Amino acid sequence: MTQDEFEKLRARLEEQLRRDIEMLYEAHRVKLRAFETIRQARAELDGSERPPAPSAEQRPPALAPAARPAPAPAPAVKTRGEAWSVLDGVVDALAELPAEFDKYDLVRALGQKPSKATLARALDTLCKGKVLAVSKPATGRTPARFRKLRGIAAPEPRGAEEAEPEAGDGSRNATEPV
Repeated sequence: MTQDEFEKLRARLEEQLRRDIEMLYEAHRVKLRAFETIRQARAELDGSERPPAPSAEQRPPALAPAARPAPAPAPAVKTRGEAWSVLDGVVDALAELPAEFDKYDLVRALGQKPSKATLARALDTLCKGKVLAVSKPATGRTPARFRKLRGIAAPEPRGAEEAEPEAGDGSRNATEPV
């Protein structure tokens, strides 16, 4: 085996190790979320408002910094996407998501990470359009959980909510006080 072949094989093995560690880390996060859901459900059944936070010895140890997967390199230049592309992507991704999901599940289904404000605006639009509902509000570092509403039609066509009523038709603007 030549030195060049050895280095290529070693690089492939290092990349495989990184992917394996990333997969294990993601499985660990899913287990923690499941555990948290069960803990909260038990607390609700017992009648207590909120379960106590786990103590330091109950918390699983964090992965060592070297073991954490390296973040993907960010693109050098951010370009603005087409209008409504994130909202359209979210609507398309809803078919792949479980009945209840959080923003991290949605970002995985989208395959991209839009800005926080854009993603929040898209989710808010879908909640106002009765496509989604907040099943559990965000608390601290725990993201909000959303659920899909069944039997609800897709949101109105884009731009419909922005249409201004004509001046003399007697209707009010939605932003005017009642």
